[in-house]
Amino acid sequence: MPQSPEPPDNPEPAGSLSSTPDDAASPVGEAFAWASRILAIGLAMFLPGVGGTWLDSRFGTRFLGPVGLIFGFTAALVWLVQIGNSVKPYRPKKTKRYRIPSPPDEPGKGTGHD
Repeated sequence: MPQSPEPPDNPEPAGSLSSTPDDAASPVGEAFAWASRILAIGLAMFLPGVGGTWLDSRFGTRFLGPVGLIFGFTAALVWLVQIGNSVKPYRPKKTKRYRIPSPPDEPGKGTGHD
């Protein structure tokens, strides 16, 4: 019975758009990712209050709007803390620094004043 061929080590084609956590994202991709997070958190904070106000008008109550706002604020705050804990802190790359040469041992040597 013929055996199926071994799968390749890297099954993804060259140039595929999938990324791993170790891959560096482009600055535009990072910007869009953060913009979508901020928008989602804002909506998570705002929409429960709107929904609660709508339910208040529909059922004739007065407590669902404030409860929705408190719930939305709490959910958004928890989400912000989770995002803050998952982001790696910025660490600048180490570069070679210019080292200032030490002054000569003898004061008159190398200065042109003999």
